Amino acid sequence: MTKKIILLTGTSGFIGFNFLKFALKNNYKVIDILKSKNKKNKKLNFLKKNYKQHYQTIFFNNYQQLKKIKKLKIDYFINFATLYKNNHHYDEISNFIDSNILFPNLLYDLIHLKTKKIINFGTMMQHLDGKNYSANNLYAATKNAFEMISNFYYQKEKKCKFYNLKFYESFGPKDNRKKLIPSMLENFKKNRVTKILSKKLELNIIHIDDIIEAINLLLKKNYKSGDYCLINSKNINIHKLISNINSKSKKKIKVKFLNKSVKKITKTKIKKLPFWKADTKIIKKIENEFYK
Repeated sequence: MTKKIILLTGTSGFIGFNFLKFALKNNYKVIDILKSKNKKNKKLNFLKKNYKQHYQTIFFNNYQQLKKIKKLKIDYFINFATLYKNNHHYDEISNFIDSNILFPNLLYDLIHLKTKKIINFGTMMQHLDGKNYSANNLYAATKNAFEMISNFYYQKEKKCKFYNLKFYESFGPKDNRKKLIPSMLENFKKNRVTKILSKKLELNIIHIDDIIEAINLLLKKNYKSGDYCLINSKNINIHKLISNINSKSKKKIKVKFLNKSVKKITKTKIKKLPFWKADTKIIKKIENEFYK
């Protein structure tokens, strides 16, 4: 049986790297697209040594160099690449547009005519009201803009399936992103204080393994094109999580709760991915990271 070829972006990031490992272990051929500055990435180079026949990288310095992708045979394309920040400065606007709109748009234009499935990652921050395009920040707004552009390609090429996969928060082992749980864990290890907006703050978190399972389902099953969400059945109250960890651990999490207003998580109207279920033990898995 011919091995399926997956084109990936964002493999230097947390979610993209974890899926890359999964794809290689499960006998896919992988081609990833990376800026030339990633040539010395130790984690990626380690995988290249171990999967020489199944893993190659296209490095680029400018977008003209991406045109070589058009000659490749690609079965699936997954776009993990993104620029995320909760807030932005004026000088960062062009970077958001470049990473979240222009770059994936160029790739869609090159491959959509001969690719079977395209998976793009969005965020539930795109939908403050639960369904419509109502962005929480500029990051989410650029994601909305790109989805509107990608709809043009979907309407143009019906043979290719287009999926937008969305969730609120994610977490897993060796997560070094500047998000609340990884930052809190790093501060815990270094005996530093973490500032948290409010004792009322709640997060909806799914495990990295659940995200990979969702991608695997999209690749294996014949889902309709469209938006799908990945949501845990229960939100996690951060104050309760910290209290529970501190009650069981000799070393305490140092935290300062601010008296800021926080937005409640809106019940979404976006369809949950069929046949997928979130890990209900996510709280225990987070707690265990603090007990190591």
